[in-house]
Amino acid sequence: MGPAKEYIDQYLKENVLQSETIHRMKHVIREFSLRTPKVLVTKCIDGRVHGSKLKGYPVTTIRFGRTDGNIVSTNINNFWFWNRIDRVVNDALCNTPGMPALFIAYMHRSDIPGLGCAAHGGNEEAARAAIKDQTEAVRKVFSKEQLYVIEGITNTDLMSETLIFDDGTTVDSQEIVANFGFNEPSEIFHSAFLKYQIKDPAISKNVGFKTPEELFSGKVPDFYADFQTSLSLKSFLIREISAIISSGEMESQKLIQPDLFHAVYQKLSGIKDLPSTLLPSLLYQIIWNVAYTLNQKRKLSKLPAEERWKHLDHAEELICYGEGFELLQRNKAVLVKTGRGDDTDALLVAKKVLEKNRQNDPKPYPAIIHLNVEISGELRSWNDFNENVSSRVNTMIRNLDAVFHNQEMVILTTYSYLDQKRFYPIHTKSDPRISYPTDVISDINGEDKFSGIGLKTKEAFYAGEMIISA
Repeated sequence: MGPAKEYIDQYLKENVLQSETIHRMKHVIREFSLRTPKVLVTKCIDGRVHGSKLKGYPVTTIRFGRTDGNIVSTNINNFWFWNRIDRVVNDALCNTPGMPALFIAYMHRSDIPGLGCAAHGGNEEAARAAIKDQTEAVRKVFSKEQLYVIEGITNTDLMSETLIFDDGTTVDSQEIVANFGFNEPSEIFHSAFLKYQIKDPAISKNVGFKTPEELFSGKVPDFYADFQTSLSLKSFLIREISAIISSGEMESQKLIQPDLFHAVYQKLSGIKDLPSTLLPSLLYQIIWNVAYTLNQKRKLSKLPAEERWKHLDHAEELICYGEGFELLQRNKAVLVKTGRGDDTDALLVAKKVLEKNRQNDPKPYPAIIHLNVEISGELRSWNDFNENVSSRVNTMIRNLDAVFHNQEMVILTTYSYLDQKRFYPIHTKSDPRISYPTDVISDINGEDKFSGIGLKTKEAFYAGEMIISA
């Protein structure tokens, strides 16, 4: 396996270290989720639009659907599509009463010719039609009190967002940046907030007792680059913005640049039938994205031309198929999730993107496809494992076979837990392409051998070894 094993080793070590941070910061993430809606986002498999960083939502707080061009069959028979929505709607009903769930269908575009959505051949009208098809179908099934539906556009150059509401209202982060003449992400905050240490002692400790001004300084600001710092600030900001709006102290707040806060608040307040409980989280998301856009603009301006182009264009290194890949950095992987209605079509698009990338940047190993199954509960018996993990992995491998035929490739098969995002390598069948040596279910893969405690022990041993060797 050689170079491929080395790549996967480093890939998995990074994942384990980040999942450890999630574990340590679990209470901070929960604080955030108590103040925000349950969110489902659908978007393209393009690695440039990966993750929730640009929205300001911590990992594990958004569920995603990923298909080529965000093309989805909205036929009632597409179980995966509608079940994802039902899950988030029921989550909201039981856990955020009075606050509807939020569904956002995104397309993506670029200001640079040829760097738009490959699945639509760069045709922005076709990309918009794909998300419109989803939002119209979903609005027919769910009321605004159950599920609030928005269309979104991501500009992959600067990671700026445009949100398009049901009544036609549009909020465009790039337009806000231009209208206010902002140049730096720190400019969207109030000077009083930037100057002093954060008063909350726990948050201040998590960010190293630095002032927000210090967190924005340097070539790579800790505000975005340090995982723990970023998680802490997200939780702090949503709490403060929620408190400002609920208390009605918009005029006296000293958190966000006053004119910006007022402009976004007024725009959202004027949207017809927008549930008031969603206003704080949407205001937070927009303001975060304005700052994130400015950070991306700043970052690009400092990159050499070759690095800048790599950031703007496709540069994915592997294909990720399944769920639970939110910890991966932007443009790391082409992501394919179940739910399109025909996974092989999405895998074909992913294959073409990866092949083109490998032509431009050859690798000393075959194409790597990471297949992950994510679960939300405990695995207490072998039947649990077989039904929720092994059988699903094997079914998904069959889709890979249909797309890649006899092409040489390396397959990494793993499972993860929804609240951990840690990949546990497994071998569910004898296949020379599944050659990564670690297998956390070896010796316990059978009814008479398996136990929940035994699996947890093997998971902990694997994680410990990866942390020590990182």
